[in-house]
Amino acid sequence: MPTEAGQGEHHVYHIVPKDSTDKGKLTAHNHYIGVEAVAWYINKKGNWLAQRMASGTLDIKLSGGLEEYQAALGTFELAGGAKTAPVFDKPVLYDRNYRGGPISFTAMLSAIKKDAVIGSMLKSAANASLGIIAGMVNAATLSGPPKILSAAGEDIINSVRKVLCDTGENREPIFDFTGLEFAMRPESIVGPQTFLLLHRGAALDEAKLMVRTEGQLLMPFYNNAVLDDGAWLLLRIRRSDEYSGVREWFDDARKLQGRIKSLVDDVAAGFLSKEDGLAQLKPSSTGDKTLLDEFSRLRSIINNDGVLTEREAGLYVGQLYTAILAAKKAISSDQNPQQMFTDVIKSTSQALSQGQRIGGMLGEAFEEQVTSLAKLRSFSVVADTNPHRIANLSGDEVFQSMRYMPKALKRSLKF
Repeated sequence: MPTEAGQGEHHVYHIVPKDSTDKGKLTAHNHYIGVEAVAWYINKKGNWLAQRMASGTLDIKLSGGLEEYQAALGTFELAGGAKTAPVFDKPVLYDRNYRGGPISFTAMLSAIKKDAVIGSMLKSAANASLGIIAGMVNAATLSGPPKILSAAGEDIINSVRKVLCDTGENREPIFDFTGLEFAMRPESIVGPQTFLLLHRGAALDEAKLMVRTEGQLLMPFYNNAVLDDGAWLLLRIRRSDEYSGVREWFDDARKLQGRIKSLVDDVAAGFLSKEDGLAQLKPSSTGDKTLLDEFSRLRSIINNDGVLTEREAGLYVGQLYTAILAAKKAISSDQNPQQMFTDVIKSTSQALSQGQRIGGMLGEAFEEQVTSLAKLRSFSVVADTNPHRIANLSGDEVFQSMRYMPKALKRSLKF
C-alpha cells in the first residue's frame, strides 16, 4: 500500500534518460545549467485537500555555494480530479553560465490549514521569487549575480518559511521542516536533461524509475506505473550548449555586421575609396569613429558579459573580428571585394559549423580572440573545479566545440 504523505524516509533519486544520444557532461566554459520544477504529488485521502493547502520552497546553490537562488513553490492545487499538480509552467532557474563546482538542492514542503489570504500571499511570493531569480541570472557579471537581488529573494523565502513553519498546531510537514537536501557533482549531469526525484515515503529501486510523458506532464514512473507513494517533487536539470535568451548588445552586433558589409559594398561600387574604406578598419585617434573602434567597444562588453559561456561569448567576438579582417582583405584585393568578402564569410561559417579549423590568418585570429577571452575570464571559474570539468578553449578544441552552437552561429553571421 502506498505510503501516506508526511511519513516514511527521505530519498533523492537521480534519473538519466536512457534514450538520449547526447552523453556530454556538464562542463565549465561550455555549458549552461537550468532547473525546472516539473510536478509534485501528495498522497492524501478523503477531504484533506479541502481543509489543508501545501506549499514549500526550493533553494538551488551553484558555484560551490557562491550563488544561491531561492524560489517559493506557490500552493499545491489539483484540477478536475487530477492527483498530480504541475508546479510551474516556467523554469525556476533560467539558463545560467555554469562556473564550476557542485550543485545543491534543498526542498521544503509543508501543509497548513487552508486560508484564502495566506494562499494568495504564497502565490504572490512564488511569482516574485521567480522574477527575482530571472533578474539575478539576466544581470549576472563575471563574479555572479547582483547581491542586492539575492538579498531580496532571501527576504521573500524567509517570509514564506515563517508562514509554513511557525503556525503552531496547524502546521504539518510533508518533507522535514529543515528541508530535503541533495548535492550533485557536474559529471552526474549528463545530456540535455537529467531528473531529480525528491521523495519521502517507501524506499524505491532507482533502476525501476523512469520519467516519461503522461498526458501533458512529465511524470516519474515506477514499475511502469505513475509513482503514487508518499510525497515527491520532480526536478528537471537542463544542460544546454546555447543561450536561450537575448542579450542587450545583440542588436549592436547585428548593426556592426551590417556596417561592415555596407563598407565593402561601398568600396566595390566606387562610392568610397580603398584608402577611406581601409581607414574604417583601423583605430581612430578618438577611439569612437571607425568600425574597428565599434568592434573594440563591443568586444569589451561581450568579454565581460557574465551571462554567456566563454565558448559562446568567444564565438561572437571571434566572428566579428574575422569579419573585420575579411573586409580588410577584400578591400585590399584587386578582385571583386563583394565576392571575396562573401566567399570568406561563407567558408568561415562552414568550417565552424563542422567543427573544423578556419584556415590561414583568419583562423589564427579567431583562436586568439577566443583564447584571450577565456584567459580574461579564468578567475570566474570556481577554484576547486575538477580540471576535467573545465573545457579547453585553445588550439583545435576551439574550433571543434563551435559546431554545438548552430543557433548562435546563425545569429553571428547575419551578413
